[in-house]
Amino acid sequence: MKNYITQFYKELFGPSEDNHFAFVERKIDDIPQVSQSENEFLTALFTEKEIRDAIFAMEHNKAPSPDGFPAEFYQQFWDVIKSDLMHMFHDLYRGDIPLFSLNFGVITLLPKIQEANKIQQYRPICLLYVSLKIFTKVATVRFNSVADHIISHTQTTFMQGRNIPEGVVILHEIVHELHRKKTKWGNPQN
Repeated sequence: MKNYITQFYKELFGPSEDNHFAFVERKIDDIPQVSQSENEFLTALFTEKEIRDAIFAMEHNKAPSPDGFPAEFYQQFWDVIKSDLMHMFHDLYRGDIPLFSLNFGVITLLPKIQEANKIQQYRPICLLYVSLKIFTKVATVRFNSVADHIISHTQTTFMQGRNIPEGVVILHEIVHELHRKKTKWGNPQN
């Protein structure tokens, strides 16, 4: 059964495709750069406040991590475990935590319907350790404070407060306006 399920998802998602993209590392004049002070901020030790704020911003009622501890545990027992978390973050900063040991998940299948009996009737979810989610959330919050002026405002995905449909809406409005003004660009025959 395990082999069948694994093969099903491998075929569903397909193999990764090779690409021939190249990045010229010496050409950076048109790419915004972080300043020295921003770099120092981004690479500084994480503060207790940053960690606490990230933990308390995590959503409730999510699937627990493989160890059984949901985000609510970290919120409820913050005063008890904060010193241990601070030690973990200091170890992470020094490179003493092998992230690969936390960066794995347990994939489980949830039935989409009652009496599911075909693999297509299940939805796979991956349970990740909340401690890894805390690391990434703290780093993401810090990164986002600098990213808004580094990453173009036309980049609408993977940025806080932006989303993919914005581009579709803008394109729709442009086409609508061109049609309304009866310009040559708004005429489908040109």
